[in-house]
Amino acid sequence: MPHDHHHHRHAHGEDRDRAGSSTGFARAGLVNLGWASLQAVAGVALGSTALLSDSVHNLGDAAGLVLAWIAAVLATRKATDRRTWGWHRAEQLAGFANASLVLMGAVVVAGGSIWKFAHPAPLDGLQVSAWAVGGIAINGLSAWWIGSHGHDLNSRGAFLHLVSDAAISAAVVIGGVAVHLSGRSWIDPLLALAISLWLLVHTWPFFREALDSLLDAVPTRHDLSRIERDLAEIAGVVAMHDLHLWPLGGDRAALTVHLVHGTDADPSAILETALDKLHHGHAGLHATIQVEPRGVDDWHGHDICPGRE
Repeated sequence: MPHDHHHHRHAHGEDRDRAGSSTGFARAGLVNLGWASLQAVAGVALGSTALLSDSVHNLGDAAGLVLAWIAAVLATRKATDRRTWGWHRAEQLAGFANASLVLMGAVVVAGGSIWKFAHPAPLDGLQVSAWAVGGIAINGLSAWWIGSHGHDLNSRGAFLHLVSDAAISAAVVIGGVAVHLSGRSWIDPLLALAISLWLLVHTWPFFREALDSLLDAVPTRHDLSRIERDLAEIAGVVAMHDLHLWPLGGDRAALTVHLVHGTDADPSAILETALDKLHHGHAGLHATIQVEPRGVDDWHGHDICPGRE
């Protein structure tokens, strides 16, 4: 007895969040693109590795925000005969791309810092700090635009990217003042190297989460063992097999399972109980459940998870 069950309780709220996120991504992307271009010119002119690395990350922000903007727009498109799940996976792709850009940017910064140590040059610390203050304002404003809408992987990736760059800009401000007061230009590449290490450490967990999402790993907000226990406790269920759970995008996930019942069990009652347990105990699941009599699974050759009578 196959059954397909949808949960629509948060659908309208998710659409509103995505619409708000799309607007935030568009604003932030355009602002970051313009600012990063100016900052790159200033970094080259002033000879500051830290400021130039800040501009590289801001350019990465702009590219990442464009990806996030596209993903947010695609995620609102309806499912079709060809794409029956719609375009929700675009958000996961954008989140992965954002994390990848941060990691690659960190490697570029580290390489530039090492080169700068070997080729020191005089530096106007106060001008570097002045430009970095602008970076704090731009990234902070952009993060606020995005952070006020949604908590999907796409939005979180963009938000992380922007907050990271705001922190980088703050560090560059401090470094510029330190160079001005001490006259030691090596502080600039040292700061840039520290920034790159900080980015690697703080971005890696999100990168792992985004990669797991693309590989259809069980979403961290769901406990597969608990779901299995809840289903196994249903009266009449003697076994289950083909239990799968994977992310769809946003806070949605898909679940499929075959529940095996005993001779005297009521399949309809088992189905309704299973759907009720998933609906109230595991929000956000799009569940497809098949209830079948004992013996059907034997010739399929599937692994059986024990339930109870």
